[in-house]
Amino acid sequence: MLTLEERVSSLEEGLVELNARCARRGVDRTIEAVSPAYERIEEIHKRLVRVETTARETRNEVGFLRDHMVAFTGRLDRMEVRIDELDERLSGRIDELSGRVNELDNRLSGRIDGLSTRVDGLSARIDEMSTRLDALAESNTAMFQAILERLPEKAAS
Repeated sequence: MLTLEERVSSLEEGLVELNARCARRGVDRTIEAVSPAYERIEEIHKRLVRVETTARETRNEVGFLRDHMVAFTGRLDRMEVRIDELDERLSGRIDELSGRVNELDNRLSGRIDGLSTRVDGLSARIDEMSTRLDALAESNTAMFQAILERLPEKAAS
């Protein structure tokens, strides 16, 4: 038969062991609950990195096109001088060349407008993703806070 001290010691050891198991279970449940959110955040992060990369590449391409447009405009200016010189001799051909130049200008303007629209669309998507990430972070914060608030209650039970 156990003495009173041995019983108290046994009960204390059991309580310590139970407390440790409850804490481990709480941590395990917290990890299980939070893991999908972290996986989703990582997935969103990867997508955002891809979107940012695409946006950066698009900006570079737009800059490249802008440089070409400036060079093209300079060429057009030089062509205009030559056209004025030729106007006296070849007025019919000058009108034809001018029409072609305007057509090229319209084509390039349309393409640049299209790229600008795409950049705006990507920027809007990035803003939307940022908003969604902020909302997700708030949700995770609230969830973690609720878990942390319950831990002392669970340990006391």
